[in-house]
Amino acid sequence: MNGLIVNIEHTVEEINTILLALAKRPFEEVNDLIVKIRGVATQQIATAQIPAAPVPEIAPGATAEAGSDVSVI
Repeated sequence: MNGLIVNIEHTVEEINTILLALAKRPFEEVNDLIVKIRGVATQQIATAQIPAAPVPEIAPGATAEAGSDVSVI
């Protein structure tokens, strides 16, 4: 079932846990997913008008492990 969209709600803490777990995988396997999760979470936090800390960036070419500080807030 390619293309099937599933919406799942998580707390910010749960999203951060998911991102930290993904950061332990090879960069090539998880980068697109991390970028997508961070983008959606950042957009939702911004529209909720809740003050949030800046989202850390993963340097281009860096391994996901090196960018393990990928917290949403």
